[in-house]
Amino acid sequence: MKQVKKPAAVLISLLLLAGAALTGCSSKPADNSGQASTPAAASKEIDWKTVKADIRFVYPGTSEAEKELADQFKTKMKEKYPNVNIEYMFLSWQDMDKKLPIMLSSADFPDITMTQDVTNLVQLNGLEDLSPYFNKKGAALKKEDFLPGTLEYASQGDKIYSVPNLANSFTLMVNEQMLNEVGMKIEDLKTWDSVEKAAQLMTKGDKYGFGYPLGVARFAFRVPFTAAYSNGLVLDDTSEASKKKYIETLDHFKRLEAYEPKAHFTWGYPEMWRSFSNGEVGMVAAGTYFSANVYSINPDIIKVTRAIPYPKGPSGPNAQAPVSSVGVGMFKGSKNKDVAWRLIEEWSSSEFNTTEAAVVNVTAVKNANLDEIVKKAEKVYPKAIDGHKRILQDFNQILVNNGVPMATILGQPEIETLVQDNMTKLLMGKLSTEESYTAIKDGINKIKDKFK
Repeated sequence: MKQVKKPAAVLISLLLLAGAALTGCSSKPADNSGQASTPAAASKEIDWKTVKADIRFVYPGTSEAEKELADQFKTKMKEKYPNVNIEYMFLSWQDMDKKLPIMLSSADFPDITMTQDVTNLVQLNGLEDLSPYFNKKGAALKKEDFLPGTLEYASQGDKIYSVPNLANSFTLMVNEQMLNEVGMKIEDLKTWDSVEKAAQLMTKGDKYGFGYPLGVARFAFRVPFTAAYSNGLVLDDTSEASKKKYIETLDHFKRLEAYEPKAHFTWGYPEMWRSFSNGEVGMVAAGTYFSANVYSINPDIIKVTRAIPYPKGPSGPNAQAPVSSVGVGMFKGSKNKDVAWRLIEEWSSSEFNTTEAAVVNVTAVKNANLDEIVKKAEKVYPKAIDGHKRILQDFNQILVNNGVPMATILGQPEIETLVQDNMTKLLMGKLSTEESYTAIKDGINKIKDKFK
């Protein structure tokens, strides 16, 4: 597996913080930025009581709890800054990958966006370097406020493109009740063979062992991406040395296909979550947004679900879980950069960060009020709070024992579509494993050539 530079120390820090909480309870658009395009450009002190701005906030939080958080933030900011109007652009992560490049190339610049991997937006010259804002006199945010590794994930070189809010990891979610009913325990899931065995045993009648949402490129890529880490592979590695690991990964999903509902070829994550929440599918590869996605469908599923690192592949040294951060950044073309930065500071404040962490997962902020996170989580998930806390404990153990910094992949949106196409052909029997591997390898190499 190729190495990334982010320190593994973040994983221990995340466990210590979140554990304490639980025990306590290449198109390049022009810079059309308008006035005050950088902190130094402001000619006078801003009167925040009278400042006027229309802010567009790209927001991919599609669960009910995340939408409620967005509404709370908008209401609070309207009270605090009466002439600042926030308009949310509710785009899923996959829609962001498609629509934002088009918007940027046509000089249609939003102001703020939630971020995961900033690589492609930076390649498009779309994001503002936030380093000067951190250094601005009186700034509410400091670089030292964040857990080790989280700010690095949002940076390239000495430039910072996003303010980290949360830590995120991809894992295997298991319906423990379904697993126990077929005579297996969580502790039995140690290898890919054991995953395939469990999937086979759980598949009976209208119940299936594994759910793989192939209908959306982002998720068609994410599932094998998650598993491949436990086989010592990052999916953009097309070197000859990684061929065996790649073939093994494709073979693993070819074998799992027999234990998946046929409808999974058209699924996105919403359909996958619905099937998992209703006990129709026993295992899915997913991340730390679990509770936020399933609670409104069936809160009882949280009580019987466990999170584990995707078990060890045949060539992997051990089970591994890729870890990243989720944050908020500013578009380079925003005409209201000082206001946008102020809203980023507000979004990253203890008041809203603790709510976001309570809704989603582990905070990336060092000094977050952990008692407040637990208290808020009890209000967000009242019908499943014990299960939610146990799953968070699972995530914390994964972070410290199995977490590795997630690699950033240049050209990932294109690679996702490529993998989706060839995985679909493989699982439908239209390509052999070797043919699928060759098509993926050649396609990735062509995408890489665009960025040389």
